Amino acid sequence: MAGKWAHFPAVVASRQRQFSSTPITCSDSDKSNGGHISDISGYTDQLNSEAEYPLILKVMQATLESVHDGPMACPWWGVIAGSAFALRTLLILPVHIYQQRAQARARKLAGISKLWYRPMRASLELELATRTPPVTDKEFGQLLSKRLSRRHHLLMFRQGCHPIFSVLLPLTQIPIWMSMTFCLRHLSGRLIPWLDSATAALPAAAPGMTSEGILWFTNLVATDSTGMLPAITGLVYFANALVQLYRRREYALANSPDGAISKTSWLSHIVPYLGFVAPPVITYVAMSQPSAIVLYWLASSSFTLAQKLVFHNQKLRKLLKFNYIKDKAI
Repeated sequence: MAGKWAHFPAVVASRQRQFSSTPITCSDSDKSNGGHISDISGYTDQLNSEAEYPLILKVMQATLESVHDGPMACPWWGVIAGSAFALRTLLILPVHIYQQRAQARARKLAGISKLWYRPMRASLELELATRTPPVTDKEFGQLLSKRLSRRHHLLMFRQGCHPIFSVLLPLTQIPIWMSMTFCLRHLSGRLIPWLDSATAALPAAAPGMTSEGILWFTNLVATDSTGMLPAITGLVYFANALVQLYRRREYALANSPDGAISKTSWLSHIVPYLGFVAPPVITYVAMSQPSAIVLYWLASSSFTLAQKLVFHNQKLRKLLKFNYIKDKAI
């Protein structure tokens, strides 16, 4: 094992480009090429510069370059798409499964909590029987509701299914998505928002990024002049929002006693439709981004769409202990 990985430090040390805040001067030929440095000498000059970027960005870049320059010699389009699938499979998918199972446990515990009402009401009545002055019905209802809520939240915490755990998925997904976007932007020879100065010179694009694309977008550094890649990405985001809305309505109908969606707050009716804001925004932003970034967004959202369609299968949801629609409700 030691012999197999003995060359790894040398491979990492030989990376010809690291995150650096030191600007690189563009030649006239580079400026005519959209400001992207194609000369490999400019790429190597950044090796010894002191990095000021977050560790996660440097680790991601080193990993991507290792896969690209490794024995498999994977082209950049394959590295980008493969990284999207790998990150979602290894990091985001387990959190999604945990969250779905937690929601199923919370649904079961809701029925258990209803059984506490009568004994806790009788206990509270006995406790307040000798109180002077006696409590009003309104005060009694507030005390009972508070005790039931406290005990229910404690049970949810102990079972690991409290609603606060619903933020685990976005807390995992958003940093990974942002980090990969910033990493690919740096590899494409672009400045990183909030991390680079607006007056800093453009960094060098990674070797091969201008020619190792696929289909009509072979140059991953440039934007897609046809607009097809951003449009396809927006359509996949729209499909994700549509599937999510359909699933919400389907489960709401199945869980309603009278077969109709119950009346809830206006906010609960608006939230499912917020997902339809993302497609036009993503499409508009993608029009000005390097094709490498848009390809990552497309691969990541495609994985999410496939995941939603697969997990919609009721037999699989039952096997994984998710919330599912019983046969009689379908």
